[in-house]
Amino acid sequence: MMLRRIAVPACCVCVILAGGCSREQAEHKSYGSAATALKPLPSAPASPRMRKSIYVPVYSNIYRGVENTTIELAATLSIRNISPRQPIVIEAVDYYDSGGQRVRGYLATPSELGPLASAEYVIQQRDRSGGTGASFLVRWSSANEIDEPVVEAVMVGQAGNAGISFTSQGRPLRSE
Repeated sequence: MMLRRIAVPACCVCVILAGGCSREQAEHKSYGSAATALKPLPSAPASPRMRKSIYVPVYSNIYRGVENTTIELAATLSIRNISPRQPIVIEAVDYYDSGGQRVRGYLATPSELGPLASAEYVIQQRDRSGGTGASFLVRWSSANEIDEPVVEAVMVGQAGNAGISFTSQGRPLRSE
């Protein structure tokens, strides 16, 4: 009988600890279609014909104007290959905070995005790590001369009964 009383609380502790671990892992999980849309490659192309970077402003929260408060927003980064015939290689997708410090990278290895395909990365509404001046830097390349991908962000949120949504266009960098 004594063993039974000890076993039940120990079981409960294991379940509670396991639940805590899964919550921690979920907070670092990448959301969006990128995991299924991108095909990992062993390495970046040796000598691509095109290699460029795109800067995308993202707002994970914005100032409300009332006593310097902010509204938290969910942000979706969308990378769209607009070539109907050629794949592109996404070499890096990095998320930066308002101070220009890298918060996280989303790719462990360069990955191919097929013709007319798109990949999305989602910053959850509760993720405040980027701040009001967050941004993405997307590096891509192609074996052939093609049209540049469309890279943009969509932010959505809610303040009281009002819904908020807007987009932000990516801007190609001349050099890094």
